[in-house]
Amino acid sequence: MTGPIPSHMPPDGAPGDLALPDREALARSLLFAGCSPEQCEMALAFAFVTHLPHGALLLQPGEPNHHVYILVEGQLAAFLDADLHKRAARFVPGDCLGEHALIGPEGGTTYVVAQWPSRLVALDAARLRTVMESVPRIALNALDMLSARLRAANLRHDPEEPARLDFMASHDAVTGLYNRRWMMPAYAAEIARCARDGEPLCLALIDIDGFGRLNQALGRLAGDAILRQLADLTRNLLPSQDMLARVTADRFAMLVPASLADAVAICDRLRQHVGGRQFALRGHIGTQITLSIGVAQARENLEATLAQAQAALERAKERGRNTVEPPPG
Repeated sequence: MTGPIPSHMPPDGAPGDLALPDREALARSLLFAGCSPEQCEMALAFAFVTHLPHGALLLQPGEPNHHVYILVEGQLAAFLDADLHKRAARFVPGDCLGEHALIGPEGGTTYVVAQWPSRLVALDAARLRTVMESVPRIALNALDMLSARLRAANLRHDPEEPARLDFMASHDAVTGLYNRRWMMPAYAAEIARCARDGEPLCLALIDIDGFGRLNQALGRLAGDAILRQLADLTRNLLPSQDMLARVTADRFAMLVPASLADAVAICDRLRQHVGGRQFALRGHIGTQITLSIGVAQARENLEATLAQAQAALERAKERGRNTVEPPPG
């Protein structure tokens, strides 16, 4: 591939730079129902426009969300399953999405996908909460919307829902890997097992070099495709006792029951294997990626071990990326 795949959609707008139709859509939305123009103006300062091409994911389980959205043009739908077969809701211009971000960034329980090319106004949830302190009407509107969502969820209750929620709580929605929430008990159990059996244990942080720029240039769907392929490739290369989790957008954590030297060697084989292959994006189009990996000897405390692995990862980045490093010193 010689260049980025165009998304055919305009880039995000600047905060506060809204056209008249965007301002009118915000003022007419349920979120701002009953608010005066002056009260709406308080949110306009940090509102911005974003676009979604057909088929793009806006929200998905397990992915943090920091924005509330108002649909201006297009159509979106919410699905209960990653295969997008079980539709739970449809959104048309004027509807609000992502209001659960006002409670916290942990994300919702559905996959929200653009069914048509769509234009939305996005509002930073943390700043909107600040506005709510002086405009309680917005908070009451948000409570009404969240209550309506909860009633709808109760009406479509699925007997398999508890198992699905349990899976979502411990797994990453994009890759199917474990997530950071799972790591705390799993790490403690693995530390105890290695201590009992007299085995060494290391933790590796695996980072995709330049993933932010890649994701921006190719689009989120292409970025997710790369993440899934990397996750599958890594799982296939690891011994069965190694454990892999996605801990941030472009970063994976791996527990390796081996000495530091052996863990570095294992990670370097992974780095070389990934750097020598094409990752499919659309049809026959592909791209290559490189990995920077930091490896640290496991300590009893997970956060202390992650800090050591992070220092090793930063060392790998400083040395030009596409390398594997132990902690400095």
